Amino acid sequence: MSGMTILMSPLNWGFGHAGRMIPLALELKRRGHRVIFGADPHLVRLIENELPGIRLIDIPGLRIRYSRWLPQYLSIFLQLPLVVFHAVREHFILRHLAQQYKPSVIISDNRFGFFHRKIFSVYVTHQVRIPFPRPLRFMEPVAAWLHRIIIPRYDLCLVPDYPGVVNLSGRLSHDLKPSGNIHYMGPLSRFRVPAPSGDNITLLHPCCCLILSGPEPQHSLLYEKVRAALCGMNLYVLSATPVRRARDTDPGITFLIKPDTGTMRHIITGSTLIITRAGYTSVMELSSLGRGAVLIPTPGQPEQEYLGDYLNGRHGFITLNQKNITGLRSLAERLMAGTGLTETHSLQVTDNTAPSLPDNGSPLLNSAGQLPGSGLPAMNPTGPLPDIASPELPDSATLFEKATDLLLEQNNQ
Repeated sequence: MSGMTILMSPLNWGFGHAGRMIPLALELKRRGHRVIFGADPHLVRLIENELPGIRLIDIPGLRIRYSRWLPQYLSIFLQLPLVVFHAVREHFILRHLAQQYKPSVIISDNRFGFFHRKIFSVYVTHQVRIPFPRPLRFMEPVAAWLHRIIIPRYDLCLVPDYPGVVNLSGRLSHDLKPSGNIHYMGPLSRFRVPAPSGDNITLLHPCCCLILSGPEPQHSLLYEKVRAALCGMNLYVLSATPVRRARDTDPGITFLIKPDTGTMRHIITGSTLIITRAGYTSVMELSSLGRGAVLIPTPGQPEQEYLGDYLNGRHGFITLNQKNITGLRSLAERLMAGTGLTETHSLQVTDNTAPSLPDNGSPLLNSAGQLPGSGLPAMNPTGPLPDIASPELPDSATLFEKATDLLLEQNNQ
């Protein structure tokens, strides 16, 4: 079973898919297998230092372009012919790579065409059910049907989440008709892999951390809004790509472009407040560190909007709408003053929507110490220095080990 060649490739729509494949690639290498990691050239440059001893190759993929004016789901819909074309194209690219490298296992993270009928193929996804915005929710069954056509083309489908009612992805990968080739492997996080601590960076306390991800123009728009809301506070900005609208003169703001895993862990665990997009990889990574965060979904992206709604008040996460984040400063000040949130996991969201905030500069918390309209528990002014801390989740190490064993054992049958 040892010494196999394993070819793996993630979707190239941002860093998230590549980032969550890092722990799986390193685990397969640790078990004595030869791992070949293929990705779009710009992703290869971002992860090359995270995968020592693993061969990296360029496998070009589709780069979805987003509009400043159209919702993201509409931008993607208009590019569906390109999505189909690239799925067919990557299938033929894989056939050529299979002849060249002769892998025993192929692993695809959401690359629809990255399978081979004669080679054991594994599909990794957290979106067994693809979400649509509310006006187009009637199309979800059609998308689910199409995905059910794609998934059986693979010998095994691994879902990076917990299998039970305590989970991170909600209806994206749960409450579905059971399928024989779908198995839950637990959340994936590169922060579970040993890495240098990053202690060489001295944090200015108290501080906030903004994790920037996703495409332009939303990448820079989020920075602008958070910078304005937290003006004058110590803010660390972590981004895989340069921030277009950043200014070196912004007081209290420290930019770290392409930070390594150890540095990111050091800053995230040392920050009082974390702000990030509602991308699933970010959710998994923060949960692995026992941290919650303020989630700000990318406008017009149904997956993030759903995850924001679903996780609002769960596992230490609070969701705000990008159109109005004026209450962010009030929350940060209370946390920094040691009067922050406690037991955020008990928040009840009755209408499955993120709490709305007033657009008049009023504070995030009302006189009772609650988020208006959300049922958020009252503040605890006498408690220890707070944190939007994630309550304990099930241990994912056993699920991950079992899924890796299953991947290798099924291929060996």
